Amino acid sequence: MEAKGLPTPGGRRHWSQMFVRSVVLDDVYRPHTNEELNALVSPEVASQLDPYRSYGVYWYNTRRNTYRQVVEGGLNGRTYRKVRKVTKRPREEWIAIPVPDPGVPREWVDTARGVVEGNRRAPSTNRRFWELSGGVLRCAHCGGKMRPKSSLGRRTPEATYFYYRCGPQWDNGSCPHNKQHRAEDTERRVWALVRRLLSDPERLRADLERMIEMERAATRADPDQEAKAWHSKLAEAERKRSGYLDLAAEGIMGRDELLEKLSALEEVRKTAEGELEALRRRQEWLGGLERDTDALLESYAQMTPEALDSLTPEERHHVYGMLGLKAMIKMDGTLEVSGTFGDGDALCGMEMRYSTP
Repeated sequence: MEAKGLPTPGGRRHWSQMFVRSVVLDDVYRPHTNEELNALVSPEVASQLDPYRSYGVYWYNTRRNTYRQVVEGGLNGRTYRKVRKVTKRPREEWIAIPVPDPGVPREWVDTARGVVEGNRRAPSTNRRFWELSGGVLRCAHCGGKMRPKSSLGRRTPEATYFYYRCGPQWDNGSCPHNKQHRAEDTERRVWALVRRLLSDPERLRADLERMIEMERAATRADPDQEAKAWHSKLAEAERKRSGYLDLAAEGIMGRDELLEKLSALEEVRKTAEGELEALRRRQEWLGGLERDTDALLESYAQMTPEALDSLTPEERHHVYGMLGLKAMIKMDGTLEVSGTFGDGDALCGMEMRYSTP
């Protein structure tokens, strides 16, 4: 399908092998006889089916979805998102729904299933922790996230190889970055730079404190005074709104004029609330930055080189988050690593030139 240029249902140019496999194993595309359907559906449903026709089967209620809310901190303050967990329901809880015969001969479906039955599935990227995931590693050509990819070796089928690849290029070819970069090599190079920084705690502390001072100096005015001014604007807008409603109730102000006045006040209210929210998020971010700085220096910068080398990928990823680290990678393997602090020869803007084997 890719060779013929046929796009996926979502419009992408690359077809997922797992999707193709799921189609082959989906009973929607496998014709079922009347006798088979009678064993799967209730008598009421079976009585409405044509006994001389075959049907596919769509299985309903196969999975259970549970949701929980998690809190994340970042540049714009706390954010909330829902995390979904999917579990497979017992087979006896599945509900069979007859659907029209897809028109694929049954022997074709059974032959295809026999072909894929013995295939060995490539390991999921979730079986490995990708320490540069979550937007840490990005494409230097388009700015898109570099996504994880795993593949089985051709000459040595028991071997598995892990890569980072440009997400936009893989989705629709909108970026020319078609090079896949070895995950182990890319992660090693990024960690080598961060490890050098952590090995010099005095310089790291100075860089972090300088960055925090620069961020505070960039604040337009005293945050408390600015918040007080915006709260005053909100209170004034509410007083005017109440007065306009009274005038309209007494027939002094017409409907069109009232709507115009209320619309203007609504814009003032949205602006004030937006500014207050931005102030709150910035203060939260700066507070979190100071806490992260203390935690980083206490937990990591005092470690011995041996202890730093023993950090797990999850712990390294946590360090990158504290540093606000961003790594941009080019097609030739050049890495440009930057963070939320420092200038000159510090981490910010520092570029490492290596070639990826």
